[in-house]
Amino acid sequence: MIFNRKCYLFSVIIFLFIGISQPILAQTNDTQKGQASWYGSKYHGKPTSSGELYNKNKMTAAHKTLPFGTKVKVTNLENNESVIVRINDRGPFVGDRIIDVSEVAARELEFHKAGIGNVKVEVLELPMDYNPANAGIFTIQTGTYTSIRNAEQLSQKLKAFDKHLVVELTNEDFRGKKIHRIKAGRFESRQQADAFNELLKEEGLSGLVKEA
Repeated sequence: MIFNRKCYLFSVIIFLFIGISQPILAQTNDTQKGQASWYGSKYHGKPTSSGELYNKNKMTAAHKTLPFGTKVKVTNLENNESVIVRINDRGPFVGDRIIDVSEVAARELEFHKAGIGNVKVEVLELPMDYNPANAGIFTIQTGTYTSIRNAEQLSQKLKAFDKHLVVELTNEDFRGKKIHRIKAGRFESRQQADAFNELLKEEGLSGLVKEA
């Protein structure tokens, strides 16, 4: 397959965003060690990157790369307490943290008061529809503008809607004019992208789901 310069740059951006220090876990029995954090009431009822609403009382978590629906075992290395959570969000994007667990999970792991903890993450079960050979990335093209100001305004609205949402603003020449395209999110399936697009629709921010 021949990649044009734009696709190459987009791949580089994704790689740098994830960070070279973060291994991409995609098989059962894969493990990762590092810092965990948690998020609670402030985000309760708000959409996650998978389109599912966050519930602080459910055993869920955010991870940078694991497919949505993956079940992982998180063990607090300080006290050996462990929980099983399901990945339904993207993050954390602070420092070298490797996972963001729900509030109830943080309480079970006993680092709720501390805010962060040293953990081990073990992949237990990948989603039934996960196939690494066919895994693609879908995005939502939310707008195309000739005005950079309008494009930036939409980008800010999308980021305000979900702080974990990856928003890409690109500039292109089209028939002698410069246009600005905004793409939102990276999703492992069209179904997930469609679900998140429905949430954006409620805020007047929806667009066209496309394969990146």
